[in-house]
Amino acid sequence: MIVPEPTANDVPYNDPITRLLDAGEQMAVTFSPTKQVTQFILPILAISKHPESSYEAWMDGERVYGPAPVPPTDIDDLAATFIPARRFSSSLTIYVRNLSETTTRRYTVQPLGWEVAQ
Repeated sequence: MIVPEPTANDVPYNDPITRLLDAGEQMAVTFSPTKQVTQFILPILAISKHPESSYEAWMDGERVYGPAPVPPTDIDDLAATFIPARRFSSSLTIYVRNLSETTTRRYTVQPLGWEVAQ
């Protein structure tokens, strides 16, 4: 169940990004609304789950998740992460750290939500 539910006029958003991180490397991925909107609704934030990793999420400059050793949800699950859904207006930034000292890993960051239609 997703709370609130999108309306028929809202614009769906699903834009996964995949990167390889070497041992000890970090990535920062920033997502911004694509339409001229005042609000983005994010019920699901999925990231590849690996051991020896750290996950953190910021919305409009405020930390809303982590740092944590597990992602909000794994991309294989796509379960609702935030109930009620989180909202932001300008940016969502995800930090993923590969804390391994020896292993390169592939991480996918997949925010699923919608932009509120005006």
